[in-house]
Amino acid sequence: MISKRPRVIKNTARAAAGGVIVVAALLALMFFQGAGSGTGEGDSSNPSLSMVTTESSADAAENSTDADLADGGLTADEQKALSDQVLSILIDEHEYLMEIPDDDAIIYRPAEIERLVELARQAEGDSNGIRVRILQRESARPSAEEKLKLALATAGIDIDALYQQSEFIP
Repeated sequence: MISKRPRVIKNTARAAAGGVIVVAALLALMFFQGAGSGTGEGDSSNPSLSMVTTESSADAAENSTDADLADGGLTADEQKALSDQVLSILIDEHEYLMEIPDDDAIIYRPAEIERLVELARQAEGDSNGIRVRILQRESARPSAEEKLKLALATAGIDIDALYQQSEFIP
C-alpha cells in the first residue's frame, strides 16, 4: 500500500515555502535598495547645488573688511546673504558657513556664530515665517547644530522660524 500524505500537510508545506520566498525577497530589497544604476547625484530639485564652493577663512577676512561695510553695518556679502529674506547657514563639522547667492554658483563663506545670530535677527523671513535655513554636510557635528539652535533661541528666534533641510549638502 502506498500511503498518501494528508492534504493539510501538503498545503502547509506550500505555504511555508511561499513564506520563505517572500521573506527572502524582502531581505533582498532591503539590502539592495540603493544599488541601482546612475551617477549617485540624486534628483535634486535645485540643480545649482551641484556647483558649491567654499571660501577659506583668509578669503572671507579679505571680503569683510570695515571698508566694505554698507548701510546698517552689513558687508556686501552679508547683504547678499539676506537678499533672499532667509539666512542660510551650512554646518560643516564644527564650522559655520554663510550662504552667499551668486549668479553662477552658491558660495559658502565662514562666519562666527555671533555674527550669524545678528544676521538672523535682521532676516525678514519668508511668507511662512522662516528666518533661518540650516543646511548640513555629512560631516556636521550634532553638537554644532545644537550650539547654533541654542544661540538662536537665546537671541529670541523661535524654533518655528527655523527650517532644517533633511538632505546633506555635498
